[in-house]
Amino acid sequence: MKDDWSSKDDAALMAALRNGELGAFGALVARHQRSLINFFYHLSWDRPLSEDCAQEVFLRLYSHLGTYEPQAKFTTFLFRVARNLWIDRMRSEQARGGKPVSLEAPAGFGEERSLRDRLSGPSPTPVEILARQETQDALKNAIDRLPEEQRTVLILSEIQGMKYQDIGAILDIPVGTVKSRMHTAMERLRELLTDSELQ
Repeated sequence: MKDDWSSKDDAALMAALRNGELGAFGALVARHQRSLINFFYHLSWDRPLSEDCAQEVFLRLYSHLGTYEPQAKFTTFLFRVARNLWIDRMRSEQARGGKPVSLEAPAGFGEERSLRDRLSGPSPTPVEILARQETQDALKNAIDRLPEEQRTVLILSEIQGMKYQDIGAILDIPVGTVKSRMHTAMERLRELLTDSELQ
């Protein structure tokens, strides 16, 4: 009888994977790949790069099975791996003298329904579509201008929907620091978006 991996929680899948059951790995990928791609996309605005990074996170996860502690939330562990991968990539780019990952890639906002829905209603007119695109471009540019530590907190909270406690565990910082960074990021976003409207 074939295992029904979808009914198992992440900790059980990790335990099965440690025992050599590769079907558990496929279940973890299916369950978390989209949110990882979304996380990296909001850091880079580059879909192929985001997919590559998500794939690399799963490779790192597989090669470091022994470092996962079941008492920690799996998503906390997974996004800590993702964050460390992103930091490694940024350092590598800077060491090669290149610019950080391209932020000029065309935006594919299909994954961002929740943000888009906050900005407009259903059945937009052509003028509303153009205005929405301009709003999205302004938001994207404003997010890009945030310091890395604020941008990461913003993405994990507003886009990934994580709780501050989980974000603190991922970033290894107190919850108070998460709240402070989030508050500062939102204030800065408001300033940047107001400035872009005035131009």
